[in-house]
Amino acid sequence: MRITTNMVYSRNITSLNNANERLSTAYEQLQSGDKFKTSGEDPSGMSQKMALTKEIDLFKQYGVNGSLLENSLGHEETVLTALNNAMTSAQTLIQKSNDSAVSADDRLAIASELEGLQKQMFDLMNSKNSQGEFIFGGNQSKTQPFIKDASGNYLFQGDTGQRNIQVSPTVQIAANDSGFNLFEVVPTRRTGSAASANIQVGVADQGNFDSFYRNNYDPALASNQYTVTTAAGTPDTYEIRDGGGTLLQSGDYVAGNKIPFNGLELTLDLPAGGAAQDFVLDPPQNNNILDGMSDFITALRDPNISADDFQIKVADATSHMKNARLNVDQGLGEIGGRMNSLEQVLGSNDGLSTLNQQARAKVSEADLYEVIATLSKEDAALSASQLSFSKISKLTLFDYIR
Repeated sequence: MRITTNMVYSRNITSLNNANERLSTAYEQLQSGDKFKTSGEDPSGMSQKMALTKEIDLFKQYGVNGSLLENSLGHEETVLTALNNAMTSAQTLIQKSNDSAVSADDRLAIASELEGLQKQMFDLMNSKNSQGEFIFGGNQSKTQPFIKDASGNYLFQGDTGQRNIQVSPTVQIAANDSGFNLFEVVPTRRTGSAASANIQVGVADQGNFDSFYRNNYDPALASNQYTVTTAAGTPDTYEIRDGGGTLLQSGDYVAGNKIPFNGLELTLDLPAGGAAQDFVLDPPQNNNILDGMSDFITALRDPNISADDFQIKVADATSHMKNARLNVDQGLGEIGGRMNSLEQVLGSNDGLSTLNQQARAKVSEADLYEVIATLSKEDAALSASQLSFSKISKLTLFDYIR
C-alpha cells in the first residue's frame, strides 16, 4: 500500500483534532461540572436530568407555598388569640354586672366597656392576612366578611369555604377558616319551657342541662315534650316521662316545691293527683356573637328591667360568650393541627427533594476526580501527538533512503 505525504499529514491532523476535542470536553466538564451539555451527547441522561429538575423545581414551589401557608395560619392564630382574650374580658364584665352591689351607673360603665370590646372584636373579625385577603371571608377573600347595617345588626357577607394550598403532590392544607362557623352560628343558651298552664320551667344548672339537651334533643320530632304526673298517697309522688312514655325520674312530691331534673327546675302549683303537666326542650338557636353582645348591652342600659329579666339576660350572655369561646378554641386547635401537618409534610418534601438532587447529580454531574485524571491523560496524549507529528513532518524520502 502506498502511503503518501498527504495521508500522513491528514491522519496526524485528525488525531490531533480528536485529542483536542477530548481535551476540550474534559476542560468544559471541569469548568461546568456537567457530564454533558446537549441531549445529543447523552439522550437518556438528558431526559432523566430534565425529569428530575422538574421534580426539584416542583418541591421548591411547595416550599414557597408552605411559607405562605405558615404565614397565613400564624396570622389567623394571632387574631383568634386576640379575640379569645377580648371574649374573656367580656365574660368577666358580664359576671361583674351580676353582682347585687353594682349600681345603675356601674351598669352603664360596664355597657361602655363591653361596647369597646365589641368594636375591637368587630375589627379583629375583619382582619386581613399579609396578602391583603380577609381571613374569615371563606372564599370571598376580597369582601369584608362582617358589616353592621343601619339597624345595628351584624351581618356576614362571606361564605363557608376554605382556601386550600398545595404543599406536596398529594396534600392540600386549608389556609383559613370561615367566620360563619366561628362567629355567626354561635349557639345561644339552651332552654326548656312550659307547655301546660300549671308548670314553671327554669334552668338551675346550665352545664348539666346543656349535656342533657345535647344527648336528648331530636330535631326530627315535632316537639321534644316531657310529661310530669303526680299521685296522691303517703307520701305524694311524681313521675317524669319522655314523649315515648319511658320513665325518666320519680320521687316525693310537694306542691310548689322545685323538682330538679337534669339541670332544670320544675315547679307545679297543683295538688297531687292533679292534671298532668307538660314541658318541652326549646329548639336550638344560633346568633352572631356581636348581636348577642348588643342584646346584653341594651339590657345593661335599660333602667326599667326587672331583676328576674336581668338574670335571664346574664344567663343568656354568659352561655353565648362561653360558646363563642369554644368555637374560637376549636379554631385554634385546628390551626395547631394544620401547622403540625405542614411541618411534617415540608420535612418529607425536603427529604424527597434531596434524594432527587442526589439522583440528578449522579446522572448529570461529572466526577471531578475522574475529569482531572482524564484531563491529565488527554493533555499528555495531545503533547505526545504534537511532538510525534512535529518530528514526522520534518522527515523526507531521503531520510528513509539513508
